[in-house]
Amino acid sequence: MKYTKFIAGFMFLNLILIFLMIFVANNTREIEKKNDIYKNKILKINQNIKINKIELSLHENISYLTKIHSLYFPKIKKNNTPNIISLNQLSNKIRNIKLVTNIKE
Repeated sequence: MKYTKFIAGFMFLNLILIFLMIFVANNTREIEKKNDIYKNKILKINQNIKINKIELSLHENISYLTKIHSLYFPKIKKNNTPNIISLNQLSNKIRNIKLVTNIKE
């Protein structure tokens, strides 16, 4: 009879620990399910990125490439066309023509 209080106390403590372990195990299982869902989403996104890289390498159309470039780099310079001059303009000594331009960024 001396140890019955201690035995009952330890059994109660063991029951509390068992229920806490079941609770923690259930929560970790839910977290594991969510992680699997996130992994699947990440794999799908990686597959789409690989497909986009293949499309980019296959297309040589400049308008398509500028559209792709504008998607990834929104600050595209609209006026990137070079100034082409003819030989008549170059031989004209009256006009001053700059052949080298400075690009300021």
